[in-house]
Amino acid sequence: MRVAVRASLGAVRTSLWAAVPLLVVLLLLVIVRLPWNGDLGMHAATVERLRHHLLDPGNPLVDADTPSPYYSPWTVLLGCVAKVTGLSVFVVLRLGAVVGLGLLVTGIWRYARTLSGHRFAPPLAVLCVLFLWGTQLFNWSGFLGLNSLALTVAYPSVFALGLAFHFWALLTRALKASPDAGWEVYLGLGLLWAVILLSHQFTGVVASLGALATVIGARVGRHVWLRLGPPPPWGCCCSSYGLTTTSSRSSGWAASRTSTGRCTGICSRGTGWRWWGWWRSGCGPAGIRGIRSSCSSCWVRPCSRWAG
Repeated sequence: MRVAVRASLGAVRTSLWAAVPLLVVLLLLVIVRLPWNGDLGMHAATVERLRHHLLDPGNPLVDADTPSPYYSPWTVLLGCVAKVTGLSVFVVLRLGAVVGLGLLVTGIWRYARTLSGHRFAPPLAVLCVLFLWGTQLFNWSGFLGLNSLALTVAYPSVFALGLAFHFWALLTRALKASPDAGWEVYLGLGLLWAVILLSHQFTGVVASLGALATVIGARVGRHVWLRLGPPPPWGCCCSSYGLTTTSSRSSGWAASRTSTGRCTGICSRGTGWRWWGWWRSGCGPAGIRGIRSSCSSCWVRPCSRWAG
């Protein structure tokens, strides 16, 4: 009886360790195929415009010199890769998909290690994240069901989700190491958080809520809260890098107002890469007053115009 139980447990363990590599191979085959579905064309157009005009790409969807929410640190990096290497935009998107998939799998693996020391926790976590989504298919950017991931693996949301899992893992370890963790650790976490927020805003919200839950669950002292950042509203503005006060028209990630003068900061679909305007305005009392005055229409309701 015991021999049979041990044999069955051994088979289960072998299946667990074999399932994750098989899923990775399956998704790599999907990346090779790279199905034209959903917003793939828009992301390809974004990288193509950045390849030709890195500093002034204009709108990737229409022939106009207007801002676009699709410009982000990740798409700018892909545009630089396309410009330097001369590879076609779809080859660059495939390379980006491989990087995003690697970040996602390793991020889930690392974060599972922070929650449990059991050797089967990481593969179980990967399988649960990909398959425990109910009986109905839901295909949308930012959701990790296997079918949805197969269609969106080349999107910035996968890259941002992979970084989010690494962010949670690093934050958990920093909180466990407190007070040994220095300011540079939390500074690096803040920069990583900013990249996530700017790459995909919906994922940035999820990463922020997860980070808040991690900090609250760790029951850290006051000295850690002080290292994590200043209190709102200053902390919200500085950490998100989203609310800006300048009105440059040069490109989507340098402009911060629409033609009507309304704010297009983190509270709108036109978030994009707007840290340059925030940097120029200065992160101080004067800068914050400017942010609040220019964003009076949306400051109280920061989520009213979000789009994932």
